[in-house]
Amino acid sequence: MISAPNHLQRLNGNKIAWVLWLFLLPAFYSCEALKPIQGSPGTTKTDPKKDEKTDVKKDPALEEIQGRKRYDPETKRWVYVEYAPTEKMDTIIWKDIPAGSVNVITGEDSGENTDIFDPGEPKEEGQFGTQFFASYNVAVALPFLTDKFDARTGAIHDHSYWAIQFYSGLKMAIDDLTSENIQLNISVIDTKESNETAVQSLVRINPDLKKAHLIIGPYRRDNVKIMADFAKTSDITLVSPASAASGLTSSNPNYIQANPTLESHCASIAQHALKHYSPNKIVLVSRDEPAEASRLQYFQAEYASLQNRRDTARLRELIISDKSADLARVNMLSYVRQDDTTVFIVPSWSDETFIYSLLRKIDLVRNPYNHVVVYGMPQWMQYERVDYEYYEKLNVHVSSSSYINTLEPQTQLFRQRYYDRYGTVPTEDAFIGYDLMLYFGRMLHKHGTKFQYFIDSEASNALHTRFQFLPIEGTTMQRSRVPVIDRFENRYVNILEFRDYQFQLSE
Repeated sequence: MISAPNHLQRLNGNKIAWVLWLFLLPAFYSCEALKPIQGSPGTTKTDPKKDEKTDVKKDPALEEIQGRKRYDPETKRWVYVEYAPTEKMDTIIWKDIPAGSVNVITGEDSGENTDIFDPGEPKEEGQFGTQFFASYNVAVALPFLTDKFDARTGAIHDHSYWAIQFYSGLKMAIDDLTSENIQLNISVIDTKESNETAVQSLVRINPDLKKAHLIIGPYRRDNVKIMADFAKTSDITLVSPASAASGLTSSNPNYIQANPTLESHCASIAQHALKHYSPNKIVLVSRDEPAEASRLQYFQAEYASLQNRRDTARLRELIISDKSADLARVNMLSYVRQDDTTVFIVPSWSDETFIYSLLRKIDLVRNPYNHVVVYGMPQWMQYERVDYEYYEKLNVHVSSSSYINTLEPQTQLFRQRYYDRYGTVPTEDAFIGYDLMLYFGRMLHKHGTKFQYFIDSEASNALHTRFQFLPIEGTTMQRSRVPVIDRFENRYVNILEFRDYQFQLSE
């Protein structure tokens, strides 16, 4: 654990320090540790105009809605990023370092530094029991994997990079918040993405978690659930930066989900399609599997909601067996509108071969007099075998929780600031860390410890997306018939269009 205030006051060096950056800093500030994304080890590159594709190992532990494909505008190539903590991690092992060591940010476990880590009594209280302090305690729980750092070679474990990039962006946001006179006491905790027992031990004994006003993290779904339960019982607000899973907690207004769920992705796709095309032009397509076919209900429900009636006609559906012979027998021509536009929405991603075969079959029945649009999922941006010509010819659109426009002045400024500070270019994770810390730091300052109850009126554009948080109501009702809040979720989803051999923000 590292405990450090955002204003980096000098701390007493006579106590034992919990260490993270002693291991990471020497390599972290070198170009070798955080290389530009196109040259990073553990990645493969794909040129959309050339068939130069290599295998990338897939991990079933990845979240359902999560993209690992990055577009590098300098090389004009898509890059597959493998830096993410997806493997089973070891049990936490803390390491003690002499207080006089260099590059160590130390913190007190004795509670003597009350001027730094104890914000004192609240200055005032407000609606929903929110409290305002002169400074706020923020615990950042990320999988830095310091136990996997190789001190002999200075090599950082591949799965540490997500946390390093995220935290690097977060630190830049802290500097900006300090310039706005927003004081935060930052406590950094290495979760090491360990097993559930170790994370349960963390929430039971870690003092910085218990005294936090806000917790950001962790990464893995199981650990998020443990931390969400802790936030609920301890009445501490938790922001989950990565997990897109739903159902991790219930009746928990202290849980904020920054990554939209599958339902939000489907609803956003439906909204975008129905905004641009009439319902009779839309066809929902799914494999004949219960998990996939059930997703079509998200689109039907959104369509009914937009029509403001429950007895409206349903969108057309096409259920296909994933067997090659069955797909070949499908009369796709009967679904394509001649001399008009046809929109296929395909909420499927687990079988790349199926998607490739489907796109190829749709393309075969096209003619110069009709127009085809295909909506897919964010995982499509990771595919390696699908010919990008199909993406271009079929006007493929996908949903995405993130989109970084490299031509925006604010994006270019951040990239320059990041490079000046760390000597390398930021990945998407650095943008996310910066955006989340900046947004929630301002929310704490403006609305106090229960800022989530005001969050639906605080929509904000960020560098990587737009924050549009809404309370998600549960299925149970209180005696007063007031809906129970299960969580707060960012419901904004970017819709990207494949145009000029790259995914761009669609209108």
